[in-house]
Parts: sequence; structure tokens; C-alpha cells
Amino acid sequence: MKFRSRDGKNIFSDQYKTPLSERKRLLIGILLFLLFLFAIIFRQPDRGGGADTSSDTEITVYKTGYCFDTVITLTAYTSQGESGRAAQILEDALLLCQEYEATYLDRFDEESEVGAINAAQRQESDAGASGAEEDEASDDRVDDANGNTGNAGHSYELSEVCRDLVEIGLYYYHVSDGAFDLTITPLSDLWNVTDEDFTVPAAEQVAEAKALVGSDSVTLSGNVLTIGAGQQLNFGGIAKGYMCETLRQYFIEKGLLHVIVNLGGNVFVMGGGDGYTVAVANPLSGDYAATVVLSDGYVVTSGIYERGQEADGVWYHHIINPSTGYPADTEIVSATVVMDTAVDQDSDVAWHSDALSTMFVLAKTQKGADVLWQRLKEKEDYDVLSQVILVMEDGTVVTFQ
Repeated sequence: MKFRSRDGKNIFSDQYKTPLSERKRLLIGILLFLLFLFAIIFRQPDRGGGADTSSDTEITVYKTGYCFDTVITLTAYTSQGESGRAAQILEDALLLCQEYEATYLDRFDEESEVGAINAAQRQESDAGASGAEEDEASDDRVDDANGNTGNAGHSYELSEVCRDLVEIGLYYYHVSDGAFDLTITPLSDLWNVTDEDFTVPAAEQVAEAKALVGSDSVTLSGNVLTIGAGQQLNFGGIAKGYMCETLRQYFIEKGLLHVIVNLGGNVFVMGGGDGYTVAVANPLSGDYAATVVLSDGYVVTSGIYERGQEADGVWYHHIINPSTGYPADTEIVSATVVMDTAVDQDSDVAWHSDALSTMFVLAKTQKGADVLWQRLKEKEDYDVLSQVILVMEDGTVVTFQ
């Protein structure tokens, strides 16, 4: 997607990001730094008349960093006199992202909350596999909701952050009829399409990983999570949306009210006046699929076109269908969800656009996407859902609004 300032000038462009090597991270960081160094824009804001003074001149402040396996770009519009304070707020916001990832959300780091839970679950799964024969007749083995036989579930006390994410994940598991699944981790790890040494897993491996997937085995009571033996959590479809909402609340608290955040394809804008123009890319043509004018809200794209690898003439991407265990067989190349929070500044579902964009890709067809659109719009809370823009595999663009 490309993002323009409120006066229509191009600020920066970015697309859905893949995990990067350290060398690529460094190169991208240098490139962005140089770009932003020369891209500071001065302009006069419309203050409804009166003489312009140097204190009225609006300046655009940029900060960029790396977190959640993607480049984060923060842009704020402020006065020259407040630019130093704004820059510090943006710097602190980047640190906040890193803190949340390290403390709660990094499933690859056992020091984080979700990483520690998954490590304990893997250890239990490995122990169960090695002692399967001895445990076969044990009374503590049960059939889970998917019909898989394993040890009874384990419980964990969650922080408020992880509790909120599990609650939202379980909600969309039911809304999507199981297509959006918090326990997809074993399949995601198996289909590691960003690995340079990626090979297509054997059917037996897929079946083994798929047996551990299914949020029917997950329950939440207060802050207590109970999850099936060997299952692991994956916040990949909701963590960045949650972080965007956390940043939005942080900026409001700090009084920084004219902001654009791009968190690896997850974008929110606030305080746009007449509106920011967001151009949604068509990955098949290199042109724009659509343009969106938004003063406050979220624009989030998910797609199968960038994070993946080709093997034996077949493109394998990162969005897995939990019902098959394989990358989703979908006609939808990309799905962009637009949430207009100017309609409802206090919306509880606006940041869910992260999960919804993935769900629209998993809808597979235009008809399936239409069913999902109608289902959501029937819910009272989704008045902020203003558009969904699909790019189909034949190059056509379909818009629901």
C-alpha cells in the first residue's frame, strides 16, 4: 500500500512484510533512514484564516524501527515547536512495541508469555510422544473435541494482554467456522515458507501437525487458559492489530493526535481532517486496486502473494487452512479491510481488521467473501466496517461497501 499526507503528497510506501535476515534488516533500516531524511515535508495547515507565523508551520516527523518481524513506520504531524516532543513520543512508541513483543507476544522467544506457554506445551507433547505406549492405558488420557486422543489439557494464568488476544481469537474462530484458529502453530511451523531451505512436508507430517490444531480444545475462564495437550498458541493474525490499537490509545494519552502508523501492512490513521489518502496495491498488476480516503481508522491487507515460495511449479504461501493442513486454496490473492472509526471513536472491533483480512482470504471465493461480509454487517458493532477490497486471482477487483 502507498500512503499519502493530508495534502496528497506521497509520504512512504510499504507492503505486507516477510521475516528478514539481519543483513536485509540493516539495509532496509539504512534505506528508510535516508528516505525519511530527505522526505520531511513542511506545509501550512488550514487554520480558518489569520496570518501564518513560523510557529504555525506544520512539520512531519518520522520514526522507523523493526518489530514483529516487520518494519514499523510512525509518522506524526505537529508544529515546529512541538516536533522534538513528537519525535520523543514516536521513539517511545517504538520501544513500547518492542516491550510488548518481548514480554507477551513473541512465540519464538521462551522469555515472552506466549513463548513460554508454547515451550511448555512442546515439552509436554515430546514427553507424551516418547512415552505413548506406557500412557496408552492411563486414565488421564481423553478424547479431545477433534477426536484426537491425548493427555488432558493444561491450564495457564494469563496476563490481561494475552487474555484479550485469546478471547478475540476464540471469538473469530467461531465467527469463521474454524477457519481462523489460534492453535495453528504446529502447521505454521511445518509450512515455514520463509525458510531458505523450505521443502514441501510429507502428508504424514501434515496429518501429525494437524492433529494438534483445533480451538475447540481451548477454553478461557477469567484469566485462566486451558489448552489441549501439545497445542500451541499463535497470535499472528491479531497481535499487530492489537499493537496498533495500543499505540492509538498511547498517542491519545500523550496528546499526539495527527498520526499514521504502518506496522507491516497494518495501518491506522488518526486526526486526518479532510482525510488521508491510502492507495491499496494490486499485487498482480503493480497498479492500485483502489484508493481509500480516511481521517481516522484502520486499513489492513492480508495476502498470499508475498510470503511464500514456489516448489515444483506450485506457490506455497503462509496462510494455512486448518481444516486441510495445507496453504489455503483460495481465489482471493489479497484482502484489504477498512475500518472507519470516525463513525465510532470508541469501537471495540476496529482493530480486529487484522483478523478479518485473514478471514476474507480464507473465504476462498467472491461468494464466500460476500457471505462473510453480510454476516459481519448484520452485527451491530460492525458499523465501522466500511469496505473490503479483494484482488482475485484473475486480476479483477471486488469491493464490498
